[in-house]
Amino acid sequence: MSRPPSLALRSLRARLSRTVLTALGVVLGVAVIMAVQITNLSTLESITTLFSEASGKADLVVISASEDSQGFDEDVLRRIRSVSGVKTAVPSLHLQVLLANEAAPSQLDLSLLGTVAGGLTVYGIDPALDAEAREYKIAAGQFLSPDLGAYDMVLVKDYAESNEIEVGDDVRLVTPAGVEWVRLVGLLSKEGAGQLNNGAFGILPLVAAQEMFSRSGDLDQVDILARAEVAGAAGLDQLKAALQERLGADYSVTYPATRGRRVTQMLQGYQLGLSFVSVIAVFVGAFLIYNAFWMTVAERTREIGMLRTVGMTRRQVMRQILTEASILGVGGSVLGIGFGILLSRGLIRLMEVLLAQEVKQVEVPLQGLATSLLVGLGVTLAAASIPAWQAGRISPLEALRIRGSPRESWIIRRGWILGFTLLAFSYVVLYRIPLPADVSWMGHAFILVLLLGGTLLVPVAVGLWERVARPWFGRVYGNEGQLGTRNTQRAKLRTTLTVAALLVGVAMILSISAIMAAFTNDISAWMENYIGGDLYVYSTVPMRADLAWRLEAVEGVAAATPTRYHDVKRLKPDGEDERLTFTGVDPFSYESVASFAFVSGQGDPDQLVGSLAAGDVVFISSVLSEKYALRQGDTIRLATRRGAQDFEVAAVVVDFYNRGLVVQGSWKDLRRYFGLNDVSAFLLKLEPGYSAEEVQERIDHLYGERRHLTVESNQALKGRALSLLAQTSSLFDVLALIAIIVAALGVVNTLTMNVMERTQEIGMLRSVGMTRRQIGKMILAEAAMMGLVGGSVGLVFGLFLSHAVLSTINSMMGYELTYALPVQGIVVSLVIAFIVSQLAALWPARRAAEMQIIEAIQFE
Repeated sequence: MSRPPSLALRSLRARLSRTVLTALGVVLGVAVIMAVQITNLSTLESITTLFSEASGKADLVVISASEDSQGFDEDVLRRIRSVSGVKTAVPSLHLQVLLANEAAPSQLDLSLLGTVAGGLTVYGIDPALDAEAREYKIAAGQFLSPDLGAYDMVLVKDYAESNEIEVGDDVRLVTPAGVEWVRLVGLLSKEGAGQLNNGAFGILPLVAAQEMFSRSGDLDQVDILARAEVAGAAGLDQLKAALQERLGADYSVTYPATRGRRVTQMLQGYQLGLSFVSVIAVFVGAFLIYNAFWMTVAERTREIGMLRTVGMTRRQVMRQILTEASILGVGGSVLGIGFGILLSRGLIRLMEVLLAQEVKQVEVPLQGLATSLLVGLGVTLAAASIPAWQAGRISPLEALRIRGSPRESWIIRRGWILGFTLLAFSYVVLYRIPLPADVSWMGHAFILVLLLGGTLLVPVAVGLWERVARPWFGRVYGNEGQLGTRNTQRAKLRTTLTVAALLVGVAMILSISAIMAAFTNDISAWMENYIGGDLYVYSTVPMRADLAWRLEAVEGVAAATPTRYHDVKRLKPDGEDERLTFTGVDPFSYESVASFAFVSGQGDPDQLVGSLAAGDVVFISSVLSEKYALRQGDTIRLATRRGAQDFEVAAVVVDFYNRGLVVQGSWKDLRRYFGLNDVSAFLLKLEPGYSAEEVQERIDHLYGERRHLTVESNQALKGRALSLLAQTSSLFDVLALIAIIVAALGVVNTLTMNVMERTQEIGMLRSVGMTRRQIGKMILAEAAMMGLVGGSVGLVFGLFLSHAVLSTINSMMGYELTYALPVQGIVVSLVIAFIVSQLAALWPARRAAEMQIIEAIQFE
């Protein structure tokens, strides 16, 4: 007797089409896992590396604890250098600049992380010290001279070339005091710090930068190089603690990559969602693999019986099936890894668009390789283990008997009971038990349990739908259509697994659509209030608050209100801190242009606005309220320039800015506690009868070029924000599409097996007058019934699943998203289920129609 591996290879070759279809399921599942891992890791590594390389060889970084854009006094250098263990303290000033000959951007750049700075990022540095901390690769010209007051500049080569600036040219920079001239002495390669702001980066001597931008004596960051004796993580931890104690609470001592990690934490939920959707794709693939091997065992029952009669043991039979599964698992995983690497390139390009930041693809991670291989092989073996066990139980005599109708398995007869039990259990966990963010995996696990429960209800659904839809199928496909629908009842387990794969794919598409609809509706409603008025005015250079009355004087402008976004630290009771955005507004002028979106039950809006104007109170977002159980009358402690300050929570509002991690305060408190009086943006309301376009042109003419303003209609801004939101779902749509493709492979596999089993029957039908066209319509009707059941049951579970996921998001993230019925998603899901089933049936239908009558009748 041949060795089991030889038999396994022979068996796979004998059923080549089924082998290819099953292998494709493994390939696609592994590819999704691999692509998502590479995309997530590449994004994390790119962002972390960007911040790390910007700090070069620095061991620690000192910044203002209040994240103050006005920085801190350079006298802090003396205190830093006095701490034992500090070798070098490298100061820098960080500026956002606009070239005088560069037009203001025509629109606000948006990304998944918020608004994009735009313009030119410039660091003021000490050239002698900075060379110790960072490596600048000069592409042309020379580096800055040691003279800290020299009006010289170095730009990234790509940026200089795009602005037609060469070494030796004079560069005009827009500063608060007007236009300043500097000489371009060198060009940097887009490496290390040159990657900042996507290469729109330059450096100036520190003192010159302080003079030009009215920041004399100010610093924004100090990079610290430790002495050689301060070695290892423990030594750096001790130095970090010593520096923090020496500098006090007004400063924050961190590791260079920490700031990058904060950004990646913002992406954590998005990446977690991608990973979960990839697991769903593998889940669908498991149905395909199980179905394929179960069909293989059923088809080879007599063959297995003959092998048993000549001495093959039960264990050898099981080993035979599992060997075939191993070959498919290993081969499919290897091909899947290759396809996943290609797929990751597309996903990374999408991520770059969403982040407005270049993401460099990392080399294939060893952990990712191991995980993908283990998942591919593990899922394949797990899915094939039950058919292998069933094959081992086949007795020789039973296998060699004339085949009759097989007895239905317990899944068909009683599986619905377990299905309802799993659904009820999942419902309680997902809807009734609030899950904290640190156990989000539990929510994902119970969503899989929910889908498994839905799968066990499919046999009942198939029977009900077949009886209801049979007359209608007769009208569409003719009498042969009714015959096709009845065929779904002949191999119930096979049909169940195929329909289940379609069900999961449709449920994924619908749930993604429902969640995005909820986000879109709530964010749209918030933007109508938050980005009120008609025009949004901003600049890449600081704007003064008194610009408001100049804008109000423009013909057609009824009112203008300033807004200032400022990063602050919330000092939590447990001693930890959290980054929030403090949005400073002038409450009364804000109310004349926009409105606060108060959560119901907050009291009289006029009194609330009055209390905000009085000061020492804030409005907090509903996200913070839900996340930390903060209510009206509670206090929230923020780090300010005057130390820790308690603010009373005057009201809870709907605000999704910075993912909801935001508090709104008065302009009075912004000046008093944070020392800020510049403006991030102005909101304008127009007089009746004036169009946004004509007023926009008027402002551009009066102040656009002179003050480097960008004026954009709020409708255009809202439209682009919602467009970005739609783009964020594109990655999920790609993965959901792959799950649908895997489900389609299952339909092809099942119908091919059905056609093969009914070869004699098809021959007899042809012999009594059924045409090739009618045979094809019979197969298409059978596939359409699978699509109908998969689509309709997937629709129900998709709505249920979307409710569950939305409930989980609300409880974990603190959102209060309102469920919205995704009508478009429902239509798309049903159409996809039908079209996929019909396309997948074309090849089996053609194969059945092309059978020769005599050969089919003689088929054994």
